[in-house]
Amino acid sequence: MKLEMITVPSYWGTDLKQKLISVQERNHKLVVLFPGKNYSCELPLLYYAGNTALQYHNDLFIMEYGYQAARTGLDMKDLSRVVEECLDSIQKIIDNYNEIIFISKSMGTIVAGEVYRSLQRKIKHIYLTPLVDAIPFINTSEGIVIYGGNDPYFTREHALKMKSNQRAFEIPNADHGLECGSIDNNLTILTKVIEIYKEAFTK
Repeated sequence: MKLEMITVPSYWGTDLKQKLISVQERNHKLVVLFPGKNYSCELPLLYYAGNTALQYHNDLFIMEYGYQAARTGLDMKDLSRVVEECLDSIQKIIDNYNEIIFISKSMGTIVAGEVYRSLQRKIKHIYLTPLVDAIPFINTSEGIVIYGGNDPYFTREHALKMKSNQRAFEIPNADHGLECGSIDNNLTILTKVIEIYKEAFTK
C-alpha cells in the first residue's frame, strides 16, 4: 500500500494535500470520499467507507476542502470554490481509473454531484444523508442513497422526489449523522451501513 499527496492550491490561502492511497500498481478502481461541511473523512461513516474500499482493492482518494485545511468556516456562497478545488484535485488522477465510486456525506453530496456533472464520466455514487439540493444529481446518476428516518435535512418526503429506480435505504430513527442515541444502537447502524458498502463494492 502506498500513500501519495496530491497538492492543489486553495482559495483559502493554503495548499491542499489530498491523500491518495494506492493498494497496488496500475489499479483501475478508485473510491473518492467527499466529507460533509463539518463531517471529516476521519469520522465513522466515511472512515469505515474508506477502509471498506481498501479491503475490496480500491484505491482511495480522500478529499479535504480548502476551508477545512485553513481551519476556518465556510460561507456557502463559496461552495463553488470547494467544487472547483475538488475537481482540480480529481482531474490530476482520474485518467488512471475506469471504475470510480464517489462516497459523499451531507454537503459533500452536492460537491460530489457538481464534480460528477463536470467530469462527464461514468461514476457510481453512495450518497450518505444527502441534502435536498443533491436530488437532481441523485436522479441523474447511478448509486445508493442512505438517510436517517429522523434526519430533518432529508426526510421521507424528500426521498419520494427521487426517481423510483434509485436504491434508497432509510435507517429508522437515525439522525443526520446516522446515529440515534445509544452507543449500541449507533454501532448496529454503522454495521448495517458497512454491509451496504460491501455490497456496493462487489457489484
